[in-house]
Amino acid sequence: MTQSLVTSAIPFGIERADPVDAKLKEFRPQLFGKEGLIRSALRDQGVHFMSITVVRGDVGEPTHLVFEMSVDGKPKHAFDTVGTKLESFVSDILSVAAIQSTGSLSQLLASHHVRTGQGLFDIPGLDFCGTPGMTVARIKREYLLARELRSYFDTHPPAGAPLATLSRVRDFVKANANLASLLDPEPFPRLAAEEPPRFDFGFVLSLAFRGLLKFFWPVLCLLGLFVVAATIAAGSQGFTVGVIAFFLSTIIAAVVVIVAVVSVYLGLRRLEEANTAVDTLVNPDVMASLADAENLKDTQQNHLAGISVMQAGWLRGLTLRIAFWVIGQMATRRFRPGFLGDISTIHYARWLRLPKTNKLLFFSNYGGSWESYLEDFITRASGGLTAVWSNTIGFPRTENLFFKGATDGDRFKRWARRQQQPTWFWYSAYPHLTTARIRTNAAIRQGLGTVSTEDEAAAWLGLFGSRVRPATSIETFEVQTLLYGGLSKHPYATCVAIRLSGDSKQACAWLKSIEDQITFGDQPPADKVLICALTADGLSRLGLPSDVHDAFPTAFRLGMGSPGRANLLADTGDDQAGQWLWGGPENAVDAVLLIYADSEPTLASYLGKLVSGIDAAGGQVIHRVTPTPLPRPGPGETAAQTVREPFGFADGISQPIIKGTRRWMRQSDTIHAVEPGEFLLGYPDARGFFPPSPQVPAEIDPGNLLPLAEPNHSRGALQPDFGSSSAAAARDLGRNGSFLVIRQLAQYVDVFNDYVCNAAKRYADHPAVPDQLDPDLLPEWIGAKMVGRWKDGSSLVRYPHGPATRKQPGRHFRPDNDFLSGAEDPLGERCPLGAHIRRSNPRDSLAPTSKDELSIVNRHRTLRVGRGFDAVGANDPEEQKPGLLFMCFNADIERQFEFIQQTWATAWQFHGLENEVDPITGRGGGMGRLTIPSPRGPLNLTGIKDFVRMRGGAYLFMPSRSAVRFLARLSSNGC
Repeated sequence: MTQSLVTSAIPFGIERADPVDAKLKEFRPQLFGKEGLIRSALRDQGVHFMSITVVRGDVGEPTHLVFEMSVDGKPKHAFDTVGTKLESFVSDILSVAAIQSTGSLSQLLASHHVRTGQGLFDIPGLDFCGTPGMTVARIKREYLLARELRSYFDTHPPAGAPLATLSRVRDFVKANANLASLLDPEPFPRLAAEEPPRFDFGFVLSLAFRGLLKFFWPVLCLLGLFVVAATIAAGSQGFTVGVIAFFLSTIIAAVVVIVAVVSVYLGLRRLEEANTAVDTLVNPDVMASLADAENLKDTQQNHLAGISVMQAGWLRGLTLRIAFWVIGQMATRRFRPGFLGDISTIHYARWLRLPKTNKLLFFSNYGGSWESYLEDFITRASGGLTAVWSNTIGFPRTENLFFKGATDGDRFKRWARRQQQPTWFWYSAYPHLTTARIRTNAAIRQGLGTVSTEDEAAAWLGLFGSRVRPATSIETFEVQTLLYGGLSKHPYATCVAIRLSGDSKQACAWLKSIEDQITFGDQPPADKVLICALTADGLSRLGLPSDVHDAFPTAFRLGMGSPGRANLLADTGDDQAGQWLWGGPENAVDAVLLIYADSEPTLASYLGKLVSGIDAAGGQVIHRVTPTPLPRPGPGETAAQTVREPFGFADGISQPIIKGTRRWMRQSDTIHAVEPGEFLLGYPDARGFFPPSPQVPAEIDPGNLLPLAEPNHSRGALQPDFGSSSAAAARDLGRNGSFLVIRQLAQYVDVFNDYVCNAAKRYADHPAVPDQLDPDLLPEWIGAKMVGRWKDGSSLVRYPHGPATRKQPGRHFRPDNDFLSGAEDPLGERCPLGAHIRRSNPRDSLAPTSKDELSIVNRHRTLRVGRGFDAVGANDPEEQKPGLLFMCFNADIERQFEFIQQTWATAWQFHGLENEVDPITGRGGGMGRLTIPSPRGPLNLTGIKDFVRMRGGAYLFMPSRSAVRFLARLSSNGC
C-alpha cells in the first residue's frame, strides 16, 4: 500500500503563537491513554503518526501552523481523516490562531499542502520511512499475534523437535478466528541480513554523473547549444573544419563545466570557513519544557520537532538540495530498506524547507530516548546530518559538506537542543512499539506461514527472546581519591547527606574548613579518606553565579528528584521522590560527605568532628547511611572475591578501566579500557573530543585557582607556548571533576530467595533446564540467569552449568570478566539477553564481535563505587531492609547513568525482547518476566516480583582540588 508523509503549513499571526501553543498543550491528555478522545478518533484510521507544531516566523515572515502526518494511502486520506475525525479539535486550534477558511477543514489542509522534492525548482525536502509497506492495521495485527504466541509459550513450553512445536503453534493459531488469517505470510524484505556496504567506486562515479545531470542541466543545455551552433557554423566551411570545431567546442564546454563545478566547490569551502559555530547554552526554561514533553509514561517512542535557520544565498540552497538528493540515493540504493545507514530506530522522518521563510524543518518519530537517538546519528550517520544541517546558521564547523560537524557529538547535541521545540500535540498509533519489535513481529508472522525445516523452525523459535544466529596522563592529585577505586582497604564507611547554611559566607567557610581534609590522588592515607560532592543547589548556596551554574548539564541542574527525571529513571509509584528519605522535594540536600576508615573507632571519631563542623556552620545532616564493613581479603585475594551484595552475589566485578590510571597500567585490555574523558571533565573522550565543562570568567577567579578553559599554551603543542596572555581567558571549573550518582536502594532479600526457590520447583521439569545441571543448584541457576553470574562471580557465558568454584574449590578463584557476550553467547542461551549484567553492560551483545559496538557501549558505562548496608545501616524506619548504596561516576549523566537506566535496564523491548525489564532492579509489580533461551526453546520466567526499592539519592558534582579551593572562596571573591 502507498504510504504518504504529508505536511500542511497554514500561515497566521505571530501574536497568536503562544496561545496556540497553550491550546496544543491543553489537548495533550486526549492524545494518550485508551480513553483519550483524539486517540480514539484516530484509531483504525490508517494514521501512523501526527503532530501539530507552531513555527514562528522572523521579521517579514509569516508564522505557520504545521501539520505533519504519516498515513496509509495518499495525502487526501490524511486531509479527509483530520477533516472528519478531528474537526472539533482542530477547529478550536484554528479559532485560537484566528485562521479563517471558506471551505472545509480538509480543503484548507489540502490548499496548504507542502510538496517537496530535490530538483532545482522543487521545495527542498526529504522523507524517510522506517517500516515501508507496513500499514497500521498490519503492524497492530502482527503485534497481537506475537503477544498471543508469547502467552501461549508461557503455558505451553516448547517440547520435542522445533518443527513439532511449530506445528502445534499453527494449530493454536488456526483455531483462533482473530489470528487464523495471519497464517498467510506477507513479504517483508527488510528481514534479510546485509553486510554494511563497502566503498564502491562505480557507485560513487555514477552518483557524481547523475548529480551533474540533475543539478547542472541548465549549464549543460546551454553548452550543448554552443557545441551544436559552433559545429554547424564551422561546418559551412567544410567537413574537416566542422569536425575540428566540434571537438574544440566540446573541450571548451567540458572546461566550462569543470570550472562551474570547481567554482561551486570553492564557494562552499569559503562559506564553511566563514561559518561561525554557535555553542551557547540551551535556555533552562526551554530545556525544562523539552524534558516535560519527552519520555512519556507507557511509550517506547518520542517525537522531535527541529526548526533551524538557513544560511543566506543561492549556494546554500543548492547544497541543501544536493545533500537531500545524495541521502535519498543512498537510502534507495545502498541502505537496507527502513535503515538510515546503520540506524534502525526511526519510524518516520521528514526534512523540508518551509516556503516563503528561511526555516528548515525536521520532524522525526523515533524509538527510545532523545539521547540514544542523537548518539545513533553521531556514531552511525553523522555525514548525512552534517550535509543537511551544515547549511543552517550556527552548526558546528564542517568540511566538504559531509565531514566533521555532527561528529563533535556534545556540541552537536547542544545545537540540536537549541533548534528543538516541545511537541505538545503528537499522536502515535502504536507508541508501545519500536521498529525492531515491528520487524520481529513481521518475521514471526512470516515464519509461521512458511517454515518447513527443523533449522528454520529453530531459528523461528529464536525470535522469542533471542536473536538471529550470526554466520560468523591524568592530573592524579587533582582528582578525588574515590574515582580510582572503591577503597577496599578502608572497610568502614558512612555517607552523610547535608543541607548547607542559607548564608553563602557560612557555607563557604564550612567548605574551606574541610578542603585540606578532602582526599585526592590514587594513594590514599592508611587511616581515613574524605570525599566531598555537591548538588546543583549546593553550588548555589556557595554563591556560584547563575550564569556559571546554568552551564552545568541539565540533568545535574534539575536533580535526580525532579519530575522530569522520574519517568526516565522509572522512579514512579513507591519509588517516587516524594517518598524518599533524602534527596526528594521535602528533604533536598546540598552536599554529601563520604567517609572511609580503617577501623570503626577511627570512623566514629572523625564523623563526630565533621558533624560538629557542619552544625557550627549552620548546616544540617539530613540523612546518614552506614554501609556494612567490608570483609578483609585474605592473602592473594581481591575485594571482588570477598564482597557480596545483599542477595549474595559477588559485586564490583566488571568495571571500566580508565586509561592512564594505575589499574590500566596493570590490567590493560581492549574490552574495558576507556578514555579519561568518559569519566573526568577536561580530558578527551572515546571520540577524541573534550566533554563540555562549566567555565568561569577570569574576574570571578582573582586568585587564578582554576585551570584555563582552553589551555592553548600546551594543548596540541610539542612544548609549552606562552606567546599570548591568558589573563582574561575563561577558566575551567569542571576539569578533573566528575559527576557522582548516589541511590540508596532497599533490597528485599527474603522475597528474592523465596522467588528463586519457588521458581526452581515450578520449572524443575522444563526442557530448557540443562540436563547437566545438579538439581540442588536449580534455585541458584534461576538466580544466576536473572543476574547473569553465579554467586561466586563466575559468568554464565563461561560457566553455564555451574559456578566455577564448584569445579575449582579454593578461595583464590578470580571471577572472569574478559568474555564478550555477543561473540561467545550470541543467542543468549547461556546468559539471557535480558539478564541484569547484560542490560547494564551489553558489551558486544547488540553487534557480536564488533569493535565499534564495544566502543559505543563503553561510551555509556559508569564507574561503580557503591557498598552494601544492613537494615540498621540503612537508617530507614519504613524499610528496615538491607540494601545497596549505589554510587557511580560519569562525565555525562544523561549519556551514561540515565542512558543505562532508561535505554537498557528499564526498556521493555531491549534487545528485541517484549515487556521485560531488568529482572533484579526493574519494578514489575509481580508481573515481571525474563526469557531464558535454550536450544529446546525458551523458558519464560514469569511473576518476577519487586526486589529493589528506591529510598533516596542525588546527582552530585565531585570537584577537583582546584575547584574546591575556588568554591570555598566564592564569598570573598565578590560573587
